[in-house]
Amino acid sequence: MEHRIEPLAVVAASVLALLLSGCAGAAVETAGQGAAGGTVAPVEAASPTETPAAPDPDSTPAATTCDTVLTADEYARLADDGLAVDDAPYLLGPVMERMATAGALVCVWSKPMSDVSAWYARLDVGGDGARWLTELEAEGWLEDTERGDGTYLAPADYDANYQPSVQLRDGVLHFASYNRFLESVLELQ
Repeated sequence: MEHRIEPLAVVAASVLALLLSGCAGAAVETAGQGAAGGTVAPVEAASPTETPAAPDPDSTPAATTCDTVLTADEYARLADDGLAVDDAPYLLGPVMERMATAGALVCVWSKPMSDVSAWYARLDVGGDGARWLTELEAEGWLEDTERGDGTYLAPADYDANYQPSVQLRDGVLHFASYNRFLESVLELQ
């Protein structure tokens, strides 16, 4: 017994395949014969629902990570000094801890089998920047007038080995374990 596929069935299967493959919205034209021997009229596929356009990659900043926050030169210095991202770091004092609790990006590069580390935290504070700076000043942080870039230095007794710095720019609070480290943050270039 020979199976014969009717042209209308082929057209219907083609339209269904086009609709399922995401080609909806295009007119599907066929020139086959219908079951009654007539010409099959073009079939207009259903219009797809509007899907939002993908954001322009040039207008949307990439997510900042511990692998992208610093300059290439700083990453090279860290590697030369034997420091690598620490998967289980401890935080450098109460300000960094508060930033982490508030959802900051926290990065610590440590040298294995030593107490040498570099700390960085980045927190988008938006319009709350003034409140953060007021709290820091109340805790003894002082503006570094020598730098003149809005950097604040931790009190001398903040940590026995480090005097961290913070800088607020464009609604983002940056924390670094030492002042010069802020110079390596790409966003602060």
